[in-house]
Amino acid sequence: MQKEYEELLLDGSNYPTWASDIKIAFASRGILSTISEPVENGPAITEQMRYTCLMLLRSSLHTDLKKEYLLEENPCTMWVSLKERYEQQKELIPPKAEHDWNHLRMQDFKYIDEYNHAVHNICTRLKFCEKEPTDTEKIHKALSTMHPADRLIHSLTQAERNDELLLKNHHLRPNKRKHGGPPPGNQHNSSGGRRKNRNFIKNRRHKANKRARKNAPPTRDNGRFCHKCGCNTHFAATCRTPKHLVDLCLKSIRDAKQRENKYKAHFNQATEETGGSSSVPKESPNNKTSSQAVDLPPTDNMLIEYNSNDMFGDLS
Repeated sequence: MQKEYEELLLDGSNYPTWASDIKIAFASRGILSTISEPVENGPAITEQMRYTCLMLLRSSLHTDLKKEYLLEENPCTMWVSLKERYEQQKELIPPKAEHDWNHLRMQDFKYIDEYNHAVHNICTRLKFCEKEPTDTEKIHKALSTMHPADRLIHSLTQAERNDELLLKNHHLRPNKRKHGGPPPGNQHNSSGGRRKNRNFIKNRRHKANKRARKNAPPTRDNGRFCHKCGCNTHFAATCRTPKHLVDLCLKSIRDAKQRENKYKAHFNQATEETGGSSSVPKESPNNKTSSQAVDLPPTDNMLIEYNSNDMFGDLS
C-alpha cells in the first residue's frame, strides 16, 4: 500500500513535516481528537477510533521506533512522547534556514523558477520556526541580489538561447566529417593548398627513401651463406639458382673436401728424421774419391820463390 506521507526518521530530522502531515490526515478522517488533549464535554473516543489512529501512527514510524513503541496502545501517549523527543528540531532549523536566506542570490540560479522554489523552501522552514520574512523583505532580497545591468542580463540570456539552438541543430544534423565523410563541396579552405603541398613533399620523400632502400647493396654476412650455391648474398630459402648449377657447386665442394682430406692423410703418414748437428751424412756409392791419405813428396830439396808473382805456379 502506498503511504500518504513519509515515515518519521530515526534522527527526527523530518519531524516538523511529519507532524504536519499526521495532523492533516487525522483531521480528514475525524480522529484528530485521539492525539489531542482531552476536553470536557468533548466527543467520545471509541475503540475503533483509537486503534485506527494507532495503526496510522505505527505505519508512519521508522522500524526501530516501531519496535521501541511496540507495547504502547494509547495513541495520545505515543504522540506526546514523540513530540517531547523530537520537538527540539525547531531549535535546529532556524540557524540553517537563516544562513540560506542571508546568502540567497538570484544570480546563482539559471532560471527564475529555481530561485522562486528556493525562496519558498526557506520561507516555509522559517515560518515553522515563527520567523517567516515579510513580503517587503522578499522583494528587497530579489532586487538587492539582481544584477545591476539589465542589458547585460538580456545579452547573456540571448546568448544562452542561441547556444541551445545551436546544440539542438547539431544533434539533429550532425556534421558528416565527424564520421569520416567527405567535406562539403561549397566550402573553400584557404589552407588547402598548404596541406596539399605538405602531402606532396611527404610522398616525394617517402618515394625517395623507398628508391634508396631498393638500390642499396644487399648486406652480406660472412658467417652465413647459401648451402646450395655457396653465395653469401642470400639464404637457401630464397635461392633461385638453377638445379644443374647447384649440383655442380655441391660436387665441387665435395671434391675439395676429399682432396683436403687426402693431403692431410699424406702428411700424417710421412715419418720425421731428426739428428744432431755433428752427424755426417752417408756417402754416395758413386763417389770414387779415396779416403786414404795421399803421399806428398818432401819439400826439403824444393826451391821456393817467395817474391814470385805466380802464386799458383801456372804462369811459367
